[in-house]
Amino acid sequence: MSKSSVQSEVKDDALLISSIIAGNKSDFEHVWNKYNKQIYAYILKMVRNIDDADDILQDTFIKAYSAIHTYNQSYPFPAWLYKIASNTCIDYFRRKRIRPIAFGGIQQMQSSIQDLLPDTTILADVSLSNSETKIQLYKAIDKLPERYKETIQLRHFEELTYEEIAQKMNVPLGTVKITLFRARKMLLSQLSGIDMSLDL
Repeated sequence: MSKSSVQSEVKDDALLISSIIAGNKSDFEHVWNKYNKQIYAYILKMVRNIDDADDILQDTFIKAYSAIHTYNQSYPFPAWLYKIASNTCIDYFRRKRIRPIAFGGIQQMQSSIQDLLPDTTILADVSLSNSETKIQLYKAIDKLPERYKETIQLRHFEELTYEEIAQKMNVPLGTVKITLFRARKMLLSQLSGIDMSLDL
């Protein structure tokens, strides 16, 4: 990619982010369309599990939308997204109590991202610092059907494992995974207007 193409890409991202922050939440669909495939490929190489990679991808973009006001435009936007994806993967490994899979290319990518984006620029769990964004997120969760809302709350507010949620809700583990996957899709759709072709 030429230097002018890179500069154009950065400018396009800056305009998109500014528009989203200004309240045009539907512009987040462009962010999704532009970056979801490459972020997904990165996550899949990290976790080596399609179902978990899908979950982490959704979480990454929900966190990115929720924390968009914290984005520092001094850094490339893709690096910011990769940082969120990386932190979400780390959280996945922590919950699973397993060590990350080592890949030379991934380690190099992470290293370059760390150089671009010091840890002080974004919290590991992407805290929601903007009250308006918090309200939007909570309203979106509240609009979910009851079983989806409960599952999201148990997973993301009470930080229960899939197994603990299954036990608490008295449902099979597979049901928990499917419910969370669909609930996150609904959240992304509500928050940003992304048409994720829900098959509910």
